[in-house]
Amino acid sequence: MPTSEIEEWRYSSIDDLDLAKYSIDFDQSRVRESDSVMAGSVLEASIEPLVIKTYNGIIDPGFEPPAEISLRLLDPEDIAYDFSGADLFSHLNALLSHPISLSISSKYDSARPVIVLRYLDADKATAVFPNFCIKLESGARAQVIEVLLSPTESELLAVPMTKIFQEEGSSLSYLLLQDLGPKCTMVGHQASRLMANARLRSMSIVAGGDYARLFTTSTIAGAGADSSLNAAYFGSRDQVLDFRTLQEHSARNGRSELYFKGAAANDSHLVYSGLIKVDKGASSTDAFQTNKNLVLSEGARADSVPNLDIQENDVRCSHASSVGPIDEDQQYYLESRGIKPDLVQRLIVGGFFAEMAERIEIPGVKGALMVLAARKWEDLQQ
Repeated sequence: MPTSEIEEWRYSSIDDLDLAKYSIDFDQSRVRESDSVMAGSVLEASIEPLVIKTYNGIIDPGFEPPAEISLRLLDPEDIAYDFSGADLFSHLNALLSHPISLSISSKYDSARPVIVLRYLDADKATAVFPNFCIKLESGARAQVIEVLLSPTESELLAVPMTKIFQEEGSSLSYLLLQDLGPKCTMVGHQASRLMANARLRSMSIVAGGDYARLFTTSTIAGAGADSSLNAAYFGSRDQVLDFRTLQEHSARNGRSELYFKGAAANDSHLVYSGLIKVDKGASSTDAFQTNKNLVLSEGARADSVPNLDIQENDVRCSHASSVGPIDEDQQYYLESRGIKPDLVQRLIVGGFFAEMAERIEIPGVKGALMVLAARKWEDLQQ
């Protein structure tokens, strides 16, 4: 069991987690839809999506995939190897999950988004282990939206794992919407591995949970691969939103960009710790890492720790981080024009996240981030 004394878990709430309180038994006979605000906005905005529903990691038995994709209920051999960062929770997921593997061919209509609704629910304290693998074959193009949901009353330990494997020349736009209930603890791992000239554009929008941790790893395994990792998150109440990242370059001429932005209100706590690792032989690497945090209340705080580990000479790498309150000049400018102070904060935070909404490449779902921000403001007023 990890502790906060370990560097990878520093600033976290892992010491408060009692695994013994959680059962692994739940009713596997039902796959339910959620009335989540986020899920509803996605389904309304998407044009003829392919929807895959799961309940506590178990797929809807009535789902039939189209001919251009294959769906298997196992971890495929070619992406089952360690995606870096294996710990107690990833081992538990491997032991207790029901893996779902989605393989997308180059014949699939890339204009049709794939929406994976992962609904988590139980009538007692329960641990659930969703395991989802996405594989893009050579030259394939796809848009995948993963929605992680639970009701407000469910007390859950969610240990989701999403693995992305992209073969040569494939392109994926991926969006995660995490909308877990306030009694949920999440320890998640999101990993990608890109072969030659593959392209990934990833966005994670994280709203829910009491303690929510997401470890994001991306490996440039083929020459010329290009990975863009983005995340937007808004903490309220006494939430802890914890992000750890690894951009690993093991092939030459690769590019990775990471841009994470978060806002903290009330007594919430934001954590970011990231590493760019360039292996020997990964020459001509371009890698960038940026983390920005907006602290809205005296009781809120944010920790940001970027890192570099460079083993090659011919590279261009940089990192940047910032933590601070709303700019006083911006606030004064808006208030001097008759805008009320509480609305001023809302407008500035909206602008802070609007930049991230523009980085979502999947048409029709850019508004999901603004839905999150609006709902968070409603929570703050209660």
